[in-house]
Amino acid sequence: KKLVKKKLYKSNKTKMDRGDANAIKSGYLYKRSKYMKEWRKRWVVLTSDSIYSYKTKESTSKPTESIDLKRCSTVRTADDEIHKDNSFKLDSGQRTFYFYADSQTEKEGWIGAIGRAMVQPSVMISGEEENAYNGGL
Repeated sequence: KKLVKKKLYKSNKTKMDRGDANAIKSGYLYKRSKYMKEWRKRWVVLTSDSIYSYKTKESTSKPTESIDLKRCSTVRTADDEIHKDNSFKLDSGQRTFYFYADSQTEKEGWIGAIGRAMVQPSVMISGEEENAYNGGL
């Protein structure tokens, strides 16, 4: 049964990668590459638990990057740190991801949406724990 569950989970994840149906926010951002530190324009899709980047809006069958928000600790502006306007960074335990948007408004929208997605699971768990504590009321 465990193998079946894993397989179903993988199928759901692939399905989620492909469409904007589960997207909280999507749009073009520039993302800094890991090794060459080059800025690449990417179609970015934020879901409740992940961020996916794709080469284009039309090529969403295979992400160039998948970031698990459960592993991320902070999202904040990076303008002064990397000397790039409208930039922000997403810190995970092992890596810091850098992005920049075309405008300040767009950057703030992404930071807010990512921050809310990062907080949401713990709020949901707190709510469940509270319900359990109150006898399921």
